[in-house]
Amino acid sequence: MSFYEFLLDNMLLLAYRISTFLWRCPMEIKTKFWIENRGEVVLGGGKTALLLAIDRLGSIQRAADEFEMSYRHAWGVIKMIEQRAGFKMVETKLGGKDGGGARLTPKAKAFVKKADSLFKELQAMAEKRVGQKFQKRSF
Repeated sequence: MSFYEFLLDNMLLLAYRISTFLWRCPMEIKTKFWIENRGEVVLGGGKTALLLAIDRLGSIQRAADEFEMSYRHAWGVIKMIEQRAGFKMVETKLGGKDGGGARLTPKAKAFVKKADSLFKELQAMAEKRVGQKFQKRSF
């Protein structure tokens, strides 16, 4: 067992015991993961989903609509991610005969896919640990 698995196990156990003691009701353990650069969030679940939607849909506007946010807000999120990551995330093409569009840069696509995969692995690991730790009420 790695140090991080040990730490996660103990955090989950403490959360469960506190919740059971204070509220005496079924509980759920939730997790969130994100990547920071110098203390500022670069990418988390929501930002990852937005970038993947832009690449899938080929449009910032359509991705923003899917997440019920304005184009301006989505554009601001993209610019913030780019500033904090230190590289361009989205390439845009102005409209015209073939229409405009947007897609992830090759570097961004690789980064976002790796981050998304990591977030999913960490979530699965946390859920597995919860199942192992709280399967039997032995405390």
